[in-house]
Amino acid sequence: MAAAGTLPSAHRRPLLQPPPRALRAVVPRSSSSRGRRRPIAAAASAGSGSAAAAAAAGAAVGASTVLHPRKTDIRDANFPMDAEGRTYHLGTKRGEVANRILSVGSEKRALVLAEYLQPPAPGRGLFMLESSRGFLTITGRYLGTPVSIVVTHMGLANADFVVRENRAVVDGEMAFIRLGTCGALRPPARLGSFIVADPGAILIRRDPDAFSPEGEACGLPPYRFSRPIPSDPLLSQALQQEAARRLGAENVCSGLNATADSFYSSQGRRTDWFDDRNEALLGELLQAYPQAITLEMETAMLLDLARCSRGSIRAAAGVIALADRQSNDFLAADRIEELERLTGQACLAALARTQLQDSWGPHNGSGPPVWAA
Repeated sequence: MAAAGTLPSAHRRPLLQPPPRALRAVVPRSSSSRGRRRPIAAAASAGSGSAAAAAAAGAAVGASTVLHPRKTDIRDANFPMDAEGRTYHLGTKRGEVANRILSVGSEKRALVLAEYLQPPAPGRGLFMLESSRGFLTITGRYLGTPVSIVVTHMGLANADFVVRENRAVVDGEMAFIRLGTCGALRPPARLGSFIVADPGAILIRRDPDAFSPEGEACGLPPYRFSRPIPSDPLLSQALQQEAARRLGAENVCSGLNATADSFYSSQGRRTDWFDDRNEALLGELLQAYPQAITLEMETAMLLDLARCSRGSIRAAAGVIALADRQSNDFLAADRIEELERLTGQACLAALARTQLQDSWGPHNGSGPPVWAA
């Protein structure tokens, strides 16, 4: 087994493509009510082309999977979980998610970064579970430390699901790092650079009241900016250092992030189909927060929930600049995977080297965690 962070040449393969949705049907229930576990290759054995190649690549890493565990009767409408203690959207339970979590937006990115994980325990494959809502969780080890990669998808609500539902099934202190993409607002952020959200993020919200007749009469502003939400300074510093080792210090910087509640309206993108009143939004943002250098859709939610977690979550975020919002240029596609791999390893290393007070033991009969020897 190669050390975490390095791969034999046989594992340096083209970008993994997820199996087609048709190959992700609900797996028949076993007596454990958890769903049948099997190698990824078996899940796509009927496929061909890129899907079959991706499945074989996953099997080479030694991964196992639980596809779409079927929901049982839900208990407690306040915080829905089933009889096994599985969460409503992510579908995971205690012992399947590590205290250190790398949050990524796409399944493709998660599968690429899973190549750098070691199995969570000797003789086992990576633990993989995709919920019926499409949230993928992969648990293994990096530098010997248990870590989970969780696909968050896009937007504030999905980030809320991921943080809250993982917090519910993990005991002890947690560390989250978000790895995403962004638009660069101004230097030092530029195309292809990696930007750590330090000192934190602000949130941009579109106010529906401003578009009503009453709101127009009162002159309500159509967009509102929150106050800055802090990131964890030590985790952010560790992330920036790990990224600089891999990308070079000249390609890594830090600054205030701006998180928007939409890709279009509250990021100042304009179309003729909607009255968004956002023509001056980017200028107003930079006037209110001249230190803001990145714009995306998830970081502020992660940092806000960490701030409100009663001291139980440490959070940081780093983003790759894909777009320049001033020049309207976009990063060349052939550079994206390389940057995802390098920055993903930086995130995993920062998580693995972060000291946490985490403890695991028997929990409501759920048994040992998937990374137990």
